[in-house]
Amino acid sequence: MIAVDEEQVLAGVRSAVLLALDNRRGLVAFGRLEARDLDQQARAVEREALEQIRKLLPPAPTGQRLQQLKTRLTRMDEALQALAARRDIAERSRALERDDITWRAFEDVSWLLEEP
Repeated sequence: MIAVDEEQVLAGVRSAVLLALDNRRGLVAFGRLEARDLDQQARAVEREALEQIRKLLPPAPTGQRLQQLKTRLTRMDEALQALAARRDIAERSRALERDDITWRAFEDVSWLLEEP
């Protein structure tokens, strides 16, 4: 029963990632956006997917893959909190760093799902 639940959660997480990847590709393929706007919209797609994934994960995952996903989201949250606490950084630099943290987390989650 637990394995089925884990597989159902993983299927939902995969769907969220695939949809986000598709939406991100769509921004490039069909958009006439400036690079900065394109990047901002891509990060928004990734943030939305990461939040959806967070909602799909059980509070205390038992499977290894689900634990890895939860750990990666926790590390992202910690990095974002540390960034928010910094006072020695300009707002534009903070936004760029926040986007980088989000992008790396999304890519890591995507990679975790590709493993056998």
